[in-house]
Amino acid sequence: MNKLTAWFKSIQFILGLQSQDESLPDTKEILIPIRNGVLRADCYLPKSKSLGTIVTINGLAPLGNRDPRFIIVNKSLQKIGFTVVSPFYEEICDYKISLRNIEDIKDSILFISNQKEICPAGKVSIFSPSFSGSLSLIAASDKQIAERINCICAIGAYANVEDIIENLFANQNLDEYGRMILLLNFLPISIGKNESLFKAIKLTTLDNYYKSKDLYLKPHYQKMKQADRLFFDQLKNDPEFRIRHWNVILKKGGKNRELLTALSVTNHIETLKLPILLIHGLKDDVVPANESSLLHNKLIHQGVESKLCITTLISHGDTGFNAMTLLELPKLITSFSFFFLKALDQKN
Repeated sequence: MNKLTAWFKSIQFILGLQSQDESLPDTKEILIPIRNGVLRADCYLPKSKSLGTIVTINGLAPLGNRDPRFIIVNKSLQKIGFTVVSPFYEEICDYKISLRNIEDIKDSILFISNQKEICPAGKVSIFSPSFSGSLSLIAASDKQIAERINCICAIGAYANVEDIIENLFANQNLDEYGRMILLLNFLPISIGKNESLFKAIKLTTLDNYYKSKDLYLKPHYQKMKQADRLFFDQLKNDPEFRIRHWNVILKKGGKNRELLTALSVTNHIETLKLPILLIHGLKDDVVPANESSLLHNKLIHQGVESKLCITTLISHGDTGFNAMTLLELPKLITSFSFFFLKALDQKN
């Protein structure tokens, strides 16, 4: 594949993302052993000889690899000639943020890259949006894992997790879905256990995901104790209240501090050496675009082959591009062509 072919593949890919067909095609399901169990994965095989193997890693979404938007991404990559392996990361899909997320990604990369039938070259490329884009970058900072990866495309990734959490807690106008996921994971450090409260937070998260206004939350909310309802309402609507709890979280040491440190890409960036494409929506309402700019500057400073594309064509971690803004399309096409050239099986 030369640069011109990669450019045309990028156009085909972007056009494929405009599809309204969210149906799951005929895929081969494989099982991926990990240290804590087994992951199911959908394998999309191209009709002709594969150009290479791409592992797609879904963001924090309950449908995971079978989120309709993600199915469209996988089918678009398949149609331009890549083998696509898309695991269902159970912990990530259940909104659980932990170091296990990173280990699961590492284990899946090692397993998939060892399967000659779907990855004859022994190396994969990674396509990952949102929170999982940053997790993928952290996983790739491990030398053993990096040796199995050709390149990474991270969409809407963050650099420093603490900055993102504080920003979402402090700014009421930012995305509630992301805020609720972070509260679900980090608020217990401040207040301990409260089953009713955390159920309300999770149900609100599901209402946001499915765009169902209080459908999941309302029956539970009506049964909550008055004190829990008041607390929940403050969490939902009062930035100062959230920040007070965030300050408590930051003061806690031990494993809590270790987790926040380990989840920040900037703490691993010195060992990232492989080619990286960073794509970010200019108006991202979860992770500001300057997070990808920060990562890109640090990677370039280290001599890492990295490309940055900040565009108005996408929102946070979204992969459905609005092809109406024609002036920005060439930049996006060129960016994806960089990724596809690097993702190519060198035997092709």
